[in-house]
Amino acid sequence: MPTGKATCFVDTNILICAVDPKETEKRAIAASLIRNAALSESLVLSPQSLNECYRVLTERLKSASRSDARDYCRVFVRHCTAPLTFATTAEAWSIQDDCGFSWWDCTLLASASLAGCGLFYSEDLQHGRRIGGLEIRNPFASA
Repeated sequence: MPTGKATCFVDTNILICAVDPKETEKRAIAASLIRNAALSESLVLSPQSLNECYRVLTERLKSASRSDARDYCRVFVRHCTAPLTFATTAEAWSIQDDCGFSWWDCTLLASASLAGCGLFYSEDLQHGRRIGGLEIRNPFASA
C-alpha cells in the first residue's frame, strides 16, 4: 500500500550479495544500499524475497547455517510490507505478458508495484527499464 514516501524494493539477489563472502566488490555496495534504505524507512521487501534468500543462503550457496540465515531474514521482517496475494498474481500476469521476465521476477515486480515502490533494485533485470511506476536499477552498474 503506497505511503506517499519514496520507497524502494530490493530484489533477492541484492539481499544475498550483501552477505555473500564470494562477492567482495558487490557486498559493500549491496550492504550500504540496504542499510541506507532501512534507516530512511524506504526499504520494502516481500515474503517471497525472504523465502528465496533463505533458500539460496542455506541450499545453493551453503554460506550460512540455517540459524544464521534465519537470523538474517528476521532482520528484515519490519520491512516485509509488500503484498503477496492474488492481486499480486494477477499483476504479475500482466507484467509477464508485457515484459517477458521470468515468473518469479514478475511476482516480485508486481509486489513492489502494488506496494507503491518507485525503485526496484536488482542485479538481474534491465537497468533503467520502467514498468508502470517502477524504475529498475542495478546498483552495481557503475561498479
